Amino acid sequence: MDAFLDPAFLFSLLGLAIFFLLLRRRAWTLAALFGFALAAFYFLSSGPGASFLLGPLEGAYPPLRSPPAVEVLLVLSGGENYGENRPIPSSLSPTSLDRLVEGVRLFWALGGKAELWFVGGEGMVGSGVPLMAQAAQALGVPRERIRWFTGSRNTWEDAAAVAHELADRRFVLVTSAFHMRRALWAFWAHGLDPVPAPCGHRAPVLRTFRAYLPQSRFLASSALALREYFGLLWYAILYR
Repeated sequence: MDAFLDPAFLFSLLGLAIFFLLLRRRAWTLAALFGFALAAFYFLSSGPGASFLLGPLEGAYPPLRSPPAVEVLLVLSGGENYGENRPIPSSLSPTSLDRLVEGVRLFWALGGKAELWFVGGEGMVGSGVPLMAQAAQALGVPRERIRWFTGSRNTWEDAAAVAHELADRRFVLVTSAFHMRRALWAFWAHGLDPVPAPCGHRAPVLRTFRAYLPQSRFLASSALALREYFGLLWYAILYR
């Protein structure tokens, strides 16, 4: 039932009604343009469309189920939005929360012996500790095992911020699966060779008919993928 009440599905029905109304009135040019836009909207908001766009990005590197022995687990920030009277994890974007959970999982998988680094963002609250670092402490990671580097504005600057300190250290890079290709490219360009640990996979699994219905979550996933393809192109031009 939820799929049929989704705004993307309802707008698709409205779009179909307008499309057939244009055909009935023989407004062929408008009908063709509107039909193309409607088809594009369906593709972007459907499971197959989102899977088609995200699949090549997320499938480039497998999940890191058992981490190798490393000194550092490096987690890239995916955005923070502090709100009064909220638990710290609720102030993290879904992307940041995915990366935080994976970083903490790997930390405990290594027996709590590695350092957990958070890079990116400017979220300073109260004690001056970024929200992701505060959330890691709330999840049981000892304060002395956590470091953070704030102020970088994009992935390229994230890599530049830690390049000197990680020049001779083996480390795991934690970021979203859709973002891993661009992140690795930036770190490689700075002379680093991280072990990739992609997380937060969003490509739909096409198991039921609902995956073929327009849904807002698929539209959001397609938007992430398109943004990432643009980011890859932009980095190739800007940081060549």
